[in-house]
This record gives sequence, structure tokens and C-alpha cells, in this order.
Amino acid sequence: MKIRAHDKSRRSFIGQVAGIGAAAVIGYPEIASAAEWDVSWLDKVRAAKHRALFDAPMPGNILDLATRYYNNLQTAYGRSAGSVCMVLNFRTRSTYMGVADPMWQKYPLGEDAKVTDPDTNAPARRNVDLRVSDEKAALGYGSIERLQKVGAIILVCDFALGHLANRLAKATGGTEEAVHAELRSNLVPGAILVPSGIFSAGEAQNAGCAFIPA
Repeated sequence: MKIRAHDKSRRSFIGQVAGIGAAAVIGYPEIASAAEWDVSWLDKVRAAKHRALFDAPMPGNILDLATRYYNNLQTAYGRSAGSVCMVLNFRTRSTYMGVADPMWQKYPLGEDAKVTDPDTNAPARRNVDLRVSDEKAALGYGSIERLQKVGAIILVCDFALGHLANRLAKATGGTEEAVHAELRSNLVPGAILVPSGIFSAGEAQNAGCAFIPA
């Protein structure tokens, strides 16, 4: 049977598309199955009256911005403010903010993240964003724990966590898989692991969050 030129072209194009699709799947880092991802946080977002996504691809003032947003809602609306849901999206280079103290003590997270502990003036051996003193809180400084107490949702990008694990493994002579598993099991209390920060940024906005870059 003769195959006409345009048939050859069409079959070649379909083959290329199929190949690209297969390569994309094969080349993407292994992720958990759908059943392992907790997306119940989206229900909490939809149920709130005030919803805001604080997206942090880089470390910065995400905690202070979220704190200011919450305080301003209380100032503007008082008791009629209603429910508030702040989604803090730790991704890319801010992912370390979602990692609990034991990992900071075991791995050189302070060096990797270039975070200095203000109490020691040395590379941090604890998550300095987890809590702040009452004095600093009174001045408007935010912390993960204080924001969680008023309804904040903490999301941690697993894709970026894998890259962090790779760097820490190289620095300590471990394996990326083992370090990644440890990091995933040692997030700050209450934090939720998401497939990627891009996924959570999109889904949070789909659920009604205003987007606030941090």
C-alpha cells in the first residue's frame, strides 16, 4: 500500500507528539500517587470570607505581609471581619521555611539558605521563622506559629524540597532519596506538602484567593 506524503507527515507529527509526552512523563521527578496528597486545605479556603495567597518563590517578608493583612482586616472590619484564610506558599528558594528544627540541626540548612540566627550571629541551626518573641510580635513581626493560630495554611513545595535534598545530600555525603524522605517527614507542625508550589498557587487562586506576591 502506498503512503502519500501528507500521510507520512501526519504520522511523523503524531509520533513526535507522543514521544514528547512520554519524555515529559519519564523525565519528571517521581512524585507520590494522587491518594497521598492532602488537598483538604482547599475546602478551608473556600469556606473563608477573606482569602489571600501569599506566594513566596524567594525568602522575603511573606510572614510580615500576612501578619499585616490579618491585622488590617481586624482594623477595618472589627468583629464583623468574619473568617480569614491566609495561604502561605513556600516554594523554590523559600522552601526551607517549612522545615522543622531537627533538620536544621542535622543538615547545613543555615548555610544553604544563607540564614543567620540573630541570637548567635552564626548559620542558623533552627527555623528562625517558626516563632518570634512577644516583643517582636508587638512590633509587627510575623511568625509561622502566630499566623497558624489565626487560620493560616502553610504549604511546602515538594518539587523544590527535592532540589534542597539534592544539595544537602551532596554537602553531607548522603543520598538525595534518603534526605528527601527525611525532609518530607520533618516539616513544621501543621504544614502541608504539595506536589509543587505552582500547583498550589494555581489551586489557591481557583478556590478564590487574592494573589499577593511576597
